Amino acid sequence: MIILIISFLTSYNQPTWGIDNPLPIFLNHGEVIIHIREEPIHKLRAKIGVGIWNSILIGTSFGGRNLVGYGDIDWEKQPSLDLRMRVFGNGVLESVIGYNNEPIEDYEAKGVFASIGSRLNLGSFRLLLSGGGNYSPAASGADFFANGVLNLGGPHIFHIEYILGSNDDRVNRVNFGYKIQSGALGAQIDLKDVLSGDIGRQIQIFYRENF
Repeated sequence: MIILIISFLTSYNQPTWGIDNPLPIFLNHGEVIIHIREEPIHKLRAKIGVGIWNSILIGTSFGGRNLVGYGDIDWEKQPSLDLRMRVFGNGVLESVIGYNNEPIEDYEAKGVFASIGSRLNLGSFRLLLSGGGNYSPAASGADFFANGVLNLGGPHIFHIEYILGSNDDRVNRVNFGYKIQSGALGAQIDLKDVLSGDIGRQIQIFYRENF
C-alpha cells in the first residue's frame, strides 16, 4: 500500500505545453488530456487533446471572457485547433512541427510552428530544454521562443519560458510557472511577463488518462 501511494505521488507526466509555448512532447497513443486555463484577462479556456500513434497530437479548445460574474459572456467566435506531428525523436532529441490558432490572452495565435528539444535525466532530476519559431498569419510575422522544464522527483515541475515577441508590441516576454502533479491530475500557477511593470497571474488545471 505504501509503495502504491509513493508511486502515485511521484509519477511524472511530461508536459506537452509550457505556459504559452508548445513543447516537443507528445501524448501516448490513446492518451487523453483535459486542460482548463484561467488567463490573466479573466478568460477561461477548456481544451481536450488526444495522442495518436505516439507521434501525433490533436486537440481543440474553446473559451470566453466573463464566464463568472455579471453581464454577458464574451465567447470566442469558433473553437481552436492544436495539431502537432513528430519530425524525429530518439529519446534524447525531439523535433515537432504543428499548427495552433488558440488566441492566448490578447496575443496573436502561434500559427505554424516548429520546435526542437533535448531531454536529460539525472537521477530524480529531469530537464527539458527546447526552442523554436513560428509564423502567425494573423500577425503576418515570424517569432521565436524557448522553454526550460525541470522536474524534481515526479510531482514538482518548474517552467521558465521566453518569447521574443517580434510580431507583437510586447517584446522579450519571460514567464515562470510551477506545477504540482498527483497521478493523472495536475495544477499549475504561472507568473507571466515578469519583466514588465504588470505581471500576469494564471492558473491551469490538467487531467490525463490512458484509454
